Amino acid sequence: MKTNSVPASIILGICFIIGMFILGSKFVNSRKTNQFVSVKGLAELEVKADRGSWIISAARSGNNLESVRSDINSQVVIVQDWLKKQGFSDDEMKVEELSLQDNIYGQTNAQYSAMLKVSVSTQKVDLLDQVSGKAYELIDLGVALSGDRWMTRPRYYFTQINEIKPSLLAESTQAALRSAGEFAENSGASVGGIRRASQGIISLIPANRVNESEEFYLEKIARVVSSIEYYIE
Repeated sequence: MKTNSVPASIILGICFIIGMFILGSKFVNSRKTNQFVSVKGLAELEVKADRGSWIISAARSGNNLESVRSDINSQVVIVQDWLKKQGFSDDEMKVEELSLQDNIYGQTNAQYSAMLKVSVSTQKVDLLDQVSGKAYELIDLGVALSGDRWMTRPRYYFTQINEIKPSLLAESTQAALRSAGEFAENSGASVGGIRRASQGIISLIPANRVNESEEFYLEKIARVVSSIEYYIE
């Protein structure tokens, strides 16, 4: 019985060593597969607005109802005629508001006040950009322009996001991969597969990168940031 116990203990010891080696290898491999790097890839593209809008606001006030009504109606004609002379068509113009009210409850100097808003919606963005800078001509024609800088500025829109989206996303993904490659190279490793990916929404900013809404600028920058995690091997 004593002579058989020695081989059995040796066999058990060998099995234990082999088992620990296998478990250790699996642990090391699992640790390797859990090593990853988080990187971001930025892609930008300069674009130009393909559609624009502008609202011209005017106001009139007075104590004579017929006089105020006549004045505001004449301003509608003046504004529309001026826009046509600048190169816009009837289809691109719309009277958004034409109102006249009695200020019976208001603390105002005039009993009656009238408001006018004429909008322009066009694909002639260069023309719109040029014409909006000549709004002072309407004042010379007798139009009582109203509204602050926020309301009176034209707005420009880029509507071709879907057309540029594939190339922008591809570029941002490549930028993220390059960043992961540089990290891996500096670490003496290599880049593996993707662990997790999040592609951001394409946003627009002014081309001159000022801290203001891009809607006020004809030239814009479309940008997207992709966040990707790569395994490091």
